[in-house]
Amino acid sequence: MKTYGIICEYNPFHNGHIYQIEETKKQTGATHIVAIMSGNYVQRGEPALMDKFKRAEIAVKNGVDLVIEMPVQYCLANAELFARCGVMLLGSLRCVEGISFGSESGSIDQLKECADAVMAVTTPENLKPLLEQGMPFPDAVHQLVTYKYGPLVGDVLNSPNNILAVEYLKSLKILGLMDKIQPFTVKREGAAHDGEEHSGNIASGEYIRRLIDDGEDFSAFVPKDTADAINEYDDKELLCWFENFERILMYRLRTISPQELATVPDVGQGLENRIFQAARMSGTLEQLLNAIKVKRYPMARIKRILLNTLFGIKSEDLKAPPMYGRILALNDRGTEILKMAGSLPEDKFSIPFSSSLKDFVDSNKENPRAMRSIGMTTVSSDIYTLGARNIRPSGMDFTAKIAYEKLEGFVSELPADLKTTAHAGTVEQVNKERAAEAAAKKAAEEAKKDDSAEKSKEN
Repeated sequence: MKTYGIICEYNPFHNGHIYQIEETKKQTGATHIVAIMSGNYVQRGEPALMDKFKRAEIAVKNGVDLVIEMPVQYCLANAELFARCGVMLLGSLRCVEGISFGSESGSIDQLKECADAVMAVTTPENLKPLLEQGMPFPDAVHQLVTYKYGPLVGDVLNSPNNILAVEYLKSLKILGLMDKIQPFTVKREGAAHDGEEHSGNIASGEYIRRLIDDGEDFSAFVPKDTADAINEYDDKELLCWFENFERILMYRLRTISPQELATVPDVGQGLENRIFQAARMSGTLEQLLNAIKVKRYPMARIKRILLNTLFGIKSEDLKAPPMYGRILALNDRGTEILKMAGSLPEDKFSIPFSSSLKDFVDSNKENPRAMRSIGMTTVSSDIYTLGARNIRPSGMDFTAKIAYEKLEGFVSELPADLKTTAHAGTVEQVNKERAAEAAAKKAAEEAKKDDSAEKSKEN
């Protein structure tokens, strides 16, 4: 059994993703794939076309064995924090041996060199003068790396997948996981992450979404499961688009103070005042975005700020590590991953995993950080249902059915007597077993004390 992880969004799941999974298995010998997937919102600051449960279901039908949800506050964070959370969740499973990611570079050595360079130059004293000139953060980092290490290293940061790859490598190093989780990169084929190019049957998610929005045929670039699901959602008017949040965003921005806006992630240098004024001067979402946009703030960052404001996410919320792992979909091999994870000794990354959000609520009522994370997830999911033309009921986090794919002819690679504290990954079981272990340990200590006392009396 050899498990590799992929940090992804699958918006939507397409042929390029299948290529990555197949190449990962072929080149590394991986037998199991776990995906840390964005929930209902993606890092570009928009809702996913289809909800997280449907996207996870499609993934486990097409090569992924286990899908874990990335908490919403990290889905809507910058690339560094997005990558950090994904790597931490992979580390928390303790049985993941490698991480696979796409890159335009295709060279792990080149990406590692760039990651080391970025870590060396991105100090506050180096960045401050450039940022004060109004230079966007990515441009400042690129300039610093190029100046010190030359254009061959600096130009690696000109491509979106390379940037994320560098962040994954930085996270592995910072978290001390580089020796435990081996990085592997698949050279990006056909299309850039945010580009509109396509080659053969592989296209970027951006290109596919544009085809869907324009009502054009996209089926050549996605597996049948994706095409069928999108067509079904489209027929039922359930596809979610950012522009459908226009009124609720305007309402939120017109009822919040600049002081409150200043607590939202990525808001700084007086941007809260610009947003506050723009919300009062704009009559449409397009006007709002154009009124806020300046050179140093990319549109994705502005959209993330707006959604974070809508969901009440604060900068403080990004200081806490993920408190639990929400299972969105799995198959028989996914169950093996959870069993293996539960059989290993706990470490500093250990967290409970479950497909039931109710489990997390019941077991974390005295944990304010965990309850806040759960609250942000449920609020954002309930608002997500307002983003389609056909509004759905709220409560999907408690009512959605988790997809479980039975594999034909499946034979488990694990021993039947494997001892695990997390069979099926349920929080309730983990907590019960931990409580039983603690009680047994306490009883043994009490018995030892009683025995010592008796011996003292005899002497």
